[in-house]
Amino acid sequence: MAGAKFTTRPVSPDIGCEITGLDVTRDLADPEVFAEVKDLLGKHHMLVFKGQKMDAEKMIAFTERFGELDIHILRQFTHKDHATVSIISNMEDRKANVNDVSLNWHTDLAYRKRPSAFVTLYADVVPEEGADTRFAAVQRVYKDMSEEEKNHLRGRRATYSFLHLHSKRPDPDPLTPEQLAESADVHHPLLRRHPDTGEEILYLNLPDCIGVSGLEKEEGLQTVRNLYERITDPANTIGHKWTVGDLVIWDNRTLMHSATYFDDKKYKRRMLRTVVRGEEPMPSTLGASAAAE
Repeated sequence: MAGAKFTTRPVSPDIGCEITGLDVTRDLADPEVFAEVKDLLGKHHMLVFKGQKMDAEKMIAFTERFGELDIHILRQFTHKDHATVSIISNMEDRKANVNDVSLNWHTDLAYRKRPSAFVTLYADVVPEEGADTRFAAVQRVYKDMSEEEKNHLRGRRATYSFLHLHSKRPDPDPLTPEQLAESADVHHPLLRRHPDTGEEILYLNLPDCIGVSGLEKEEGLQTVRNLYERITDPANTIGHKWTVGDLVIWDNRTLMHSATYFDDKKYKRRMLRTVVRGEEPMPSTLGASAAAE
């Protein structure tokens, strides 16, 4: 390869690859290097770039290489000069957004018509204890499912509600009329096609789910809970302990993630976050469909 040389270290058999010796602000301009990095992301679902020096503008430039940036509905937590960059922190001159609903396992922005494709986080200030990020491999569970289970899910859509999720935030701010206008419920297939690989993938999110098509409310929610518990079983997860300068990107369609608690009275934390707007989830066409039941 004519471009930058870097080293890789798989984090686990199913999730993650650590990359050292690469400067994302410079080296990804080489098409060959970027193509190799994109292949690694597809293979490992999550990449950790060590020793980076990022600010909001550099985060935007990095993330735009993977697609169109999205803006979070909670604008009060975005960078004052860059709306596509969120600040996860207890160091800003505003209410902190740490130790909140992010402590629950989730996939980002399932409540949007076009949920996030990729998510990036950069560690600017990290506490000595806690505030790790955990990841769970959704497709590992999919591969263990029987065809009967898959056929029961094919054609069914889960309904996701931002209003339901927002109500779970500690001391939630009232939503503005503009935010309410963005908050209509959405309906996404439980088994969808991955746009890059074409493979069938399991896609669900419990915190903002309020039902499943074709099932009574409690049956639908229990179906999602059962899958959620299998996905987030500790045997199926890894944890990333942050150090300053870590830049992490992951495929939001194939991984779930969660934060861990830290003592926000004792420690400070400041992270930069950007997301790539994904596609509208399309249902899988494989096998029999529960929609025909």
